[in-house]
Amino acid sequence: MFIKTCFTSIIVFLSLQSMAQTFDLEEKATFTENGFEYGYIIKNEQTKKAGDEEFSRYEITFFIINKSSCNKIYRQGTSSNSYNVPNLLATFNCRNANGKRLTSKSGNVRARDFYITIKKKKEGDEKKEVTESVKAGFIFRNGETLRDNVIVLVPLGEKPQIQCTVNHLQELD
Repeated sequence: MFIKTCFTSIIVFLSLQSMAQTFDLEEKATFTENGFEYGYIIKNEQTKKAGDEEFSRYEITFFIINKSSCNKIYRQGTSSNSYNVPNLLATFNCRNANGKRLTSKSGNVRARDFYITIKKKKEGDEKKEVTESVKAGFIFRNGETLRDNVIVLVPLGEKPQIQCTVNHLQELD
């Protein structure tokens, strides 16, 4: 009985760890998790007309800062996120955005591609070596800030209501 309970507990713990965490953000206030700082800044605010209605238009920059004191290197391969984007670190959704006039409702922040240089034997000539860059995964360097810029339309007089969903990528061992 004890072994069955322990096994069930481990399965639940591992499944909770792989689930994405979602939290609300406020302008110029950041949320920190595992050494990453998540936030957004409104760069511009205007009033725009779409059809017969007026809306508040916002230019927003979503960002993540790596303050973990180390580089994070992630595996290349299939992703566990619902968007099937292997380098997706977080999705920022504007809950009150309407998407009119080809504007966004969300933005995605992604890790950068990570390449390594390898040496291999030249085809047809075993004595010669050539160097080649090969994609090994994705990287988020310590101190680096990754961004995504979007434009959203929200009801007139309202501020954007931003929700961030963190995607936990599998690190390279």
